Amino acid sequence: MRRVLAGGLLVLCGAGILVGFVPGELLWHGFEFLVFGLLGTWLAGWAAGLWEGRWNWRLIPLLGILAIGGLQLWRGWTEYRFATVDDLLRWGAFLAVFFLAIQLFDSAESTVAFRKLFIVYALILCVVSLLQRFAGNGKIFWLFPVDPGIADWVRMGPFLNYDHYASFIALALPVGLYEMAKSTRQRWVYAVLSATLYASVVASGSRAGFLLNTAEIFLVVVLVGFNKRSILLEAGLLVVFSAVVGWGFLFQRFQQEDPYAGRREIAAATVEMVRANPWHGYGLGTWTEVYSAFAKKDLGVFINAAHNDWLQWGADGGVPMVVCVLALFAGSMVLLRKAPWAMGVPIVFVHGLIDFPMQGRFLPSVVFLLFGIASAAGNRRSILSRDREGRPPASRYATIVRLPTGGPEP
Repeated sequence: MRRVLAGGLLVLCGAGILVGFVPGELLWHGFEFLVFGLLGTWLAGWAAGLWEGRWNWRLIPLLGILAIGGLQLWRGWTEYRFATVDDLLRWGAFLAVFFLAIQLFDSAESTVAFRKLFIVYALILCVVSLLQRFAGNGKIFWLFPVDPGIADWVRMGPFLNYDHYASFIALALPVGLYEMAKSTRQRWVYAVLSATLYASVVASGSRAGFLLNTAEIFLVVVLVGFNKRSILLEAGLLVVFSAVVGWGFLFQRFQQEDPYAGRREIAAATVEMVRANPWHGYGLGTWTEVYSAFAKKDLGVFINAAHNDWLQWGADGGVPMVVCVLALFAGSMVLLRKAPWAMGVPIVFVHGLIDFPMQGRFLPSVVFLLFGIASAAGNRRSILSRDREGRPPASRYATIVRLPTGGPEP
């Protein structure tokens, strides 16, 4: 049953990425319903004594975010109750994914299996995205049309925003590099795989994504400890694969005179929102409705996010919301000592300083899935911990060897 629940969680998060481009909220509400169903099934099994629960302090900030939203609804601190209820359910789904990941991936074997499955999934998605980039027909997966207002050069695979695609690759790239460092027979396989993922970010044209994924490679190399041969191998592959997809589009985007144009005005208005209501915000999920009252310039387009997750969290939930997210970020950083393959989690939070990867739905679900599995790995019991009968786990499989003494056996 635990394997069924774990498999269901992986399928839901993986399928969510593939259908994230579909307009409307029907699929997302279906995702919420199924995730809460998995959570209810696990709680029923736990109440029946079928398995034990595991606690992790990183659950506290997520519970705090839900408490902030609930308090806003109770005290009438939200400008739009429906939006706050909807965002409260969104954060509840993230909490459910995070909690289930901690409970269901509590063994080293399940963590290793997840890493290998995730990197294969990311590679397939990466290859399809590259093919769609260079040989596409303007449709998602060559089948599904998208809003004509979204330019082809902005999309990358099923992602309608190349920055969000770069954030997804930032989750997968450290996994490939980690497996490369730990593997002997399959080192070339993981080296090629990691180079392919990185090259796709170059092809996407995401400036922040390129810089963050590049920094991520250096950080993983330092944390994991690559030998010189592996470093030279991966560096060579990165150069070759990036040259194959071409640097032209990314270089062109770096030539933009003011890369922060438009976002600067949005950020300034959001700062004013935080200053005007710093302690309880305007309500979770209400930034879009409130922003127009603080905008200083009409940019001529609909502004769907602040393009800065941290400022938007401050506007929606005030300083307490920012503190909760900051605690999550700190918790993800602490994990890197034991789980450097989860480097992508804090990288996505950093990406949120200049973009909005965490304002979506399916992408943050994958972030919290990876975050939860890494949290379970970081808190895994040592071999000296005791089972229910008070014995060390190794004692259940130990063989007692008696040495001959020449006398009668006691």
